[in-house]
Amino acid sequence: MRILIFFLLLGQNAELFADPVDNSSPHQAVRDAARQYVFERVTALSSEDTRLNVMAAEVDERLQVPQCDTPFTAQASENSLTQSNVTVKVSCPANNWFLYVMVKVRQVQPVVVSKVPISPGTLLDDTQLEVVEMELGQLRSTTYSAIEELTGARSKRRLRPGQPIEPGLLCYVCKGDSIVIRAAAAGLFIKTSGVAQQDGNIGDTILVKNASSDKLIGARVVSAMEVAVGI
Repeated sequence: MRILIFFLLLGQNAELFADPVDNSSPHQAVRDAARQYVFERVTALSSEDTRLNVMAAEVDERLQVPQCDTPFTAQASENSLTQSNVTVKVSCPANNWFLYVMVKVRQVQPVVVSKVPISPGTLLDDTQLEVVEMELGQLRSTTYSAIEELTGARSKRRLRPGQPIEPGLLCYVCKGDSIVIRAAAAGLFIKTSGVAQQDGNIGDTILVKNASSDKLIGARVVSAMEVAVGI
């Protein structure tokens, strides 16, 4: 007879998956199967900067878990793997027995945040910034993982201590800046000056005015106070 048991008791002790697997009892084997499955699937979906802490619920020792002649198998919906709590179906193929186990996933990554209050227009440096670990669920936008990525950037808004630094809060070239416009074609390199007509981060294309011709052109931000155009 197919047995269906919903097991929703979340374990109290946080454990990293890196801990040795203990198959000393079928209860522990069920828990390990659920934890291993979620760890491997979420790892495949995560970025390299993300650190995982995966915790599986304790399996009540009062429940009758059969010995399984083959390893327990586990599965969960793809949508649930993006959540902090994942319901995993652990099965024994040999006898059609299965159990639902709750697995808690904590994903953290390094994030650059402001260390002190920062005023608009401030050139950012490592005295004002720090790197902390934050849960992905706390982040609402793209962030930076290293202070070096922000070299030459300025704040566009007032930043509070602990606030994650997001691209929309910065400009490497800010509207009204005197900038260097450079162009290259067939081994020919040209530099001239101009004025930024828009804010931009590295990689953005913005409007700039050529100081010599007064013409407006589109240029790509390549570094602080410098843009490039194609000719």
